[in-house]
Amino acid sequence: MLDPNFMHSVVLLCTVEPEGAMGFVLNHPTGFCAGDLLGRYEDLESSELEVFSGGPVGRDQMHFLHTQPERLHGGTQVMEGVFLGGEFDDLRACLSSADPQSESLRLFVGYSGWGAGQLEAECEQDSWIVVGPENHRPMEYPAPSREGYWRRLLSAQGPAGKVLASLPPDPSWN
Repeated sequence: MLDPNFMHSVVLLCTVEPEGAMGFVLNHPTGFCAGDLLGRYEDLESSELEVFSGGPVGRDQMHFLHTQPERLHGGTQVMEGVFLGGEFDDLRACLSSADPQSESLRLFVGYSGWGAGQLEAECEQDSWIVVGPENHRPMEYPAPSREGYWRRLLSAQGPAGKVLASLPPDPSWN
């Protein structure tokens, strides 16, 4: 995928329906923390939880994934043990705590979205490598870099994945 929004990206698909699909890029940190973006709430201005770019759509929106349904109520399960969204007051309480448990909470600005049939067409063109949930732990970020996370996940897909993981973004660079 040569689109800079998705080159060497790991995307967690949250919904795939006839009308389209939606998910979040898991390995594109923004360089901002929750306090930078939610500082208008006094109790959150010191939150240092990292914020990720979920994709190029709706960059004026914030979303979150978590593994704490007992603490962050009202989320929708998107895969076993991983939930999308929930009550904002619960999120505020979590972010304002001394330890927001970054391994179980991920914040995103924007999301990735595809229109009806678009993602399916991209998969048919081999633009994406689909990894099942049994081989992926979306809350586990990352290797030392966003590219390292992508390479580690791809390498775990067997010999063909290892070859792809070792290629530079543009094979002519070899």
